[in-house]
Amino acid sequence: MSAKIILIILFFVIVSTSKALPSQFTNRTSYYFSNEGNDKNDGSIDHPFKTLSHIKTIHFNAGDSILLKGNEVFNDSIVLTINATAGKPVIITSYGNGNALINAKKGTAISIYQSSFINVKNIICKGSGRKNGNTKPGISISDCNNINISNVDVSGFQKSGLQLYNCINTMLNNISAHDNGAAGIGVEGDFNDKLHTRNLIITNCSTVNNPGDPSNLTNHSGNGIVVGHCTNVLIDHCMATNNGWDMPRIGNGPVGIWAYEADSVIIQHCLSFKNKTSPGAADGGGFDLDGGVTNSIVQYCLSYQNQGSGYCIFQYWSASTWHN
Repeated sequence: MSAKIILIILFFVIVSTSKALPSQFTNRTSYYFSNEGNDKNDGSIDHPFKTLSHIKTIHFNAGDSILLKGNEVFNDSIVLTINATAGKPVIITSYGNGNALINAKKGTAISIYQSSFINVKNIICKGSGRKNGNTKPGISISDCNNINISNVDVSGFQKSGLQLYNCINTMLNNISAHDNGAAGIGVEGDFNDKLHTRNLIITNCSTVNNPGDPSNLTNHSGNGIVVGHCTNVLIDHCMATNNGWDMPRIGNGPVGIWAYEADSVIIQHCLSFKNKTSPGAADGGGFDLDGGVTNSIVQYCLSYQNQGSGYCIFQYWSASTWHN
């Protein structure tokens, strides 16, 4: 047999074998979850796990996937700390028909902290309601980098539907955050350093009917999208409406889409309308570049029928430098 024929045979053996390699050799594993599963299973599509709390027992590698069966309700929460890589993010999504629903009840549906390169998509997150026992955010991302969240519906949480804290290089796309308390989408960073939260893109998101946080009696709540203590943020093609009408106090109030204590924020191609504040309280506006904002722009936006100003340009007494 010639050397050429031997090489051809070896090539086909290698290709056919590689297609059948078990997951421990490919270093990429898909873990399936279904109400019909069992946590004693191997997590394959034919033998899925059952509870999301089982995720805490799994050692994840870069490129792994967490797959929740579509059109099923998981009465549980996801808590993760994973460091993946740029080319191999860990993916959390639904499989089969429809999107899976995580019913967190009084807790947080998805908590990701001290992690990198995670994609969350095609998931519904639901809490018991801002006045019905829930006291948490819906999705909480803290001290993370390179997190992408897309095609997510989040509602029924007392704090922000989606909350970011000290995150870098993060994208939020096509988020529907509605019927939450503090905000639809809330971004925060370290109080003393705007660079701890930076390089954020928030695009194609809608924030509807986030009335206010009944437990917050000292500060504003009921915002659509609010970003603070951060740098280099783009909010593009987003919408905020009917927020802020049940803030439980009189004083400084909510705004549809706004920034405070932030640098290099661009809000563009956005719509903010029919936003409100509590009776006798301030604000309730459409867009706002508030105290401590520098080098920022609002452009190509539409604001109408808000209880407060259509466009707010404010500096409060305790804020840091405010210019440009």
